[in-house]
Amino acid sequence: MTVWRWSLIAALVWAGGLTQIRAQPADTPAQTVWSGVYSEAQAYRGEKVVDTVCLGCHGAGLEGGDSGPRLVGEHFLSAWNKKSVGDLFDFIFETMPKNAPRTMRKEDIASVIAYMLKHNDLPAGRQELSAERDALAQITIFATKP
Repeated sequence: MTVWRWSLIAALVWAGGLTQIRAQPADTPAQTVWSGVYSEAQAYRGEKVVDTVCLGCHGAGLEGGDSGPRLVGEHFLSAWNKKSVGDLFDFIFETMPKNAPRTMRKEDIASVIAYMLKHNDLPAGRQELSAERDALAQITIFATKP
């Protein structure tokens, strides 16, 4: 091969490398439960759902009841540490309430999760927590602030 062809090949390889570098998306910070992912109003609505649907098993303020575990505090946060809010959403949707699983509205589940986050002293934000599983899968639960 001639020098001209080698130069052309090298230029194409170099240009292709630049295209790949430019095509990579910029890193965006991951959302966590410490990012203010729910609103105060949503947590308030969640409290109403908890008082109606969850109180019998999980007790007042989700402090634990005769047949349901405590959903606030270090034990709860440690159990869900490094899992997504989407995982928590799925768990609630598939298993709660115990006597009628899969009957809760998705919006109510999102509000209950907002209430749980509030009671676990995680900060509120301006936006409401989504009721869509894919969006919730992007939010990670951390027991302690990262």
